[in-house]
Amino acid sequence: MDVLGKGIVGGIMFEMKTWVRYLFPTRYFAVYYPTPDSIIHRMLKLAEVSKEDVVYDLGCGDGRVLIAAAKQRGARGVGYELDRELAQAAESNVRKENLQHLIRIIRGDASKADVSEASVLALYLSERGNCKLFRDLKPSLQPGTRIVSFFFTIEGWQRNLIKTDSQDNMSVYLYRVPGIASKIEDSHQRLNGQTNF
Repeated sequence: MDVLGKGIVGGIMFEMKTWVRYLFPTRYFAVYYPTPDSIIHRMLKLAEVSKEDVVYDLGCGDGRVLIAAAKQRGARGVGYELDRELAQAAESNVRKENLQHLIRIIRGDASKADVSEASVLALYLSERGNCKLFRDLKPSLQPGTRIVSFFFTIEGWQRNLIKTDSQDNMSVYLYRVPGIASKIEDSHQRLNGQTNF
């Protein structure tokens, strides 16, 4: 099925709109491409998402990462999506899966999000998008929060990179926000010989 079930012409028009708003100065951080299920599985596994987590997907598209986190891991989730059609699709998909009690979709600019509740941030944006987003989110990032990003690194965060999962030329990166909570966890990992820098 093509993008959002719009038929061939509708799918092409959606793609064109997506690229135009990305190439010219707008609030959009990335072109929308759905994250493949195999990558979602790797992201959730690498970040060790559990029912104790609150996953924020910044640029959640149709909500598939949050739905997988809720169904497979029991995690709660919050998705931010700037595009009206995608936000509506995400809300519809959450309702279809009967996960409204676990997932909330917010149509809005992810760079203005308060992510202080998040224990995991999920990203599939762009290098430019990641860079701008983290400048804006810095005040509300909590120490110890795990950040899992598909394909794109976070510029300036090399020291906070904990693990990389690379398969078939597609990498998933796991970062941790520095601070007291992450220092305690990092010390525990070093004692167990699990640190992977």
